[in-house]
Amino acid sequence: MTLRNQLLFAVKRAGEVLDVTAARRRIYEDGYTRIDPIAIAESDGVSVMLRPLDRLLGAFLRSQGSAGILVNSQRPIGMLHVTCAHELGHHFLGHDTKADEKLDFEDTAAPEERAANEFAYHLLMPRWLVVHVMKRKGWGASDLERPEVVYQLSLRLGVSFTAMTWSLNRIKLLAPNIARRISQTPPKLIKEAASPFGAPVPSDGDVWLLDRHDQDVVIEARVSDRFVVQLPNHTSAGFVWSADEATAAGFAIRPVVVDARNLDRPIEPVVVGNGQSIPYLLEPKDLSAGSDDALLVDLYERQPWMSDDPLDRLRLRAHYERIYKGLSKGTKQRLIRESS
Repeated sequence: MTLRNQLLFAVKRAGEVLDVTAARRRIYEDGYTRIDPIAIAESDGVSVMLRPLDRLLGAFLRSQGSAGILVNSQRPIGMLHVTCAHELGHHFLGHDTKADEKLDFEDTAAPEERAANEFAYHLLMPRWLVVHVMKRKGWGASDLERPEVVYQLSLRLGVSFTAMTWSLNRIKLLAPNIARRISQTPPKLIKEAASPFGAPVPSDGDVWLLDRHDQDVVIEARVSDRFVVQLPNHTSAGFVWSADEATAAGFAIRPVVVDARNLDRPIEPVVVGNGQSIPYLLEPKDLSAGSDDALLVDLYERQPWMSDDPLDRLRLRAHYERIYKGLSKGTKQRLIRESS
C-alpha cells in the first residue's frame, strides 16, 4: 500500500471508530468537548497501562490475538492523550508491536508512524469537533491565528498545544506559515498572559479562560489547573456575584485585583453602571483523593438585600481527570469480569 493510501485509510479508520463508539454522543448529548482515547481503547478490549517510562512516550503491544497500550504517565496530559491515540492507531491499522520514543510529526517519519499520527489527529481533533467547539465559544477562523486561542482550544480538546496547532493546519484552518509561527510560541508565555496579575503561573497545570460561552459545558481539567472566569460587572448598581454555591462545591472564588497604575486609562468618559466584565479566579479548595471528581459550580449575580431572581447566572461543570499509575480503570474492570 502506498503512503498516500495508508494515510487515507488512517483517516477513514478514525472516522469509523468514532462512528461505532459513544464519542459523538459524549460531545453532543453529555456536554463534553473532547474524545477520550483511553475509553475507546477499553471499549475495544485493548488494555491500557500508565506508568513512568525512562525514554519512551508510549508503546503498542500485540501478542497472540491480544493488544495493549503503554503510556508514559509523566508527560503532560495533552501529550498523554495524543500518545494513547497514536498507539491506538497502531492497533486499529493492524500494525505490529511498536515502541515510540517520540511522536515524529515531520514528513520524514516512517510510513506506519505517519499513518498512526494521522489516525490520532483525526480521532482526537476531527474537523466537526473543532468547528463544534469554535461555534460554542464564538471563535471565527481569524481567531485561530492567535496562539492564546489555539491554546484554549487545545485544553478543550484535551491535546497538546503543538498537536492542536498542526491539526488545524491539516484540516485547512491554518496556513503552514501561521501554524509554524504559532507552534514556536512557548505555552508558558501564553499561560503567563492568561494568569491574573501577580498570580503565580502553575508549572504543572493549565490556565482556563471561561465565560458565559462555557455554560453547562463539562470542563475536563486537572487538580493543578486554574480557572479564570470572566463575569459581567454591575457592582455600581448594587449587584454582586454570589460565591455561596461555589464554596459549597469546594471552590474558592475571588475577584482579580489589578493595580490601576498598570492599566491604560480610557480616553472616553467613564459611564457609571456600565456592563464591563471583571475576571474572577476560581480555585478548588480541597480535591483530595477521596473527594468527588465531578463538581458543579453555580454562580449568580443579585443584589444582596433582594431575594428575587438573579440578574445573571453562570453554571460551570468540572470533571477532574486524574492520572493513576498502573492499569486504567476500565482495563481493571474488564480483567476482573474475565477472571470471575
